[in-house]
Amino acid sequence: MNKKAAITGGSRGIGRGIVRRLAKDGYDISFTYSSERGKVQAEALVKEIKEQYQVKCFAHQAALNEKGEAEKFVQKAYYELEGLDLLVCNAGQSLVNSIYEMDEKTIDFLINLDFRSYLMAAREAGRIMGENKIKGNIIFISSCRGIRAYPYDELYGGLKAGLIRSIQTFALDLAPYGIRANCISPGPIRVRTSEEMREEGVCEQEIEDLDNLWKQLPLERMGTPEDIANAVSFIASDQASYITGANLVIDGAASLPGIPENRPKDDEEFKVWCNFKRRW
Repeated sequence: MNKKAAITGGSRGIGRGIVRRLAKDGYDISFTYSSERGKVQAEALVKEIKEQYQVKCFAHQAALNEKGEAEKFVQKAYYELEGLDLLVCNAGQSLVNSIYEMDEKTIDFLINLDFRSYLMAAREAGRIMGENKIKGNIIFISSCRGIRAYPYDELYGGLKAGLIRSIQTFALDLAPYGIRANCISPGPIRVRTSEEMREEGVCEQEIEDLDNLWKQLPLERMGTPEDIANAVSFIASDQASYITGANLVIDGAASLPGIPENRPKDDEEFKVWCNFKRRW
């Protein structure tokens, strides 16, 4: 029988990459989307998955920032899939803005969506797996912003750091049942094309900055949803059966360097992340 996976935020971006990869791995899948725009994308993805991989695939609209919605989705996924081997909590909103400019409503929204929904979904999945003797997996998609400080990032970065810390205790609490719990922390990931961003009304300066961001990264390329999906596939597999409570950072080394402290020497070139000497 196919394994069963529930994924939050699966209609686009990193979530869509995860859905596609797990379907390729032979999972039956249930995933959430949030908006009416997402509904069109979700329906297209369900059709694609069913036709290409011949697995079960369901999509559900869910406002995961609202109390009870995360647990309800996990329960629904368990019953419609007739099992639950993997929960991937991915849904969230990346809002990098100083807390001094945020109103209380926005703060509460982000806390509920980017943190509370993860904990409640994981709690429900852990209960279901434990009661049914399923040696399953729970994976949180965090961020490299959870391991380093960035400007204007008190809230989002703090919540992502909280997920990394929380997964460690989930790993301890669930280990006696054979359930593993891990985090994956992406760095800069290109989830939309410039054309898609223009359609959504993103300003040209922001698009230009994103188009050129790869030049600032040590590996000199942006990450892709497939990079993160491949990591999810590995962590959920038997090849990673001794890994729990871990945080796998996938950021092309973006979070490693500090800032250059000295001007480049004659044989060095300046990079945003260091002064660099090419040897070969």
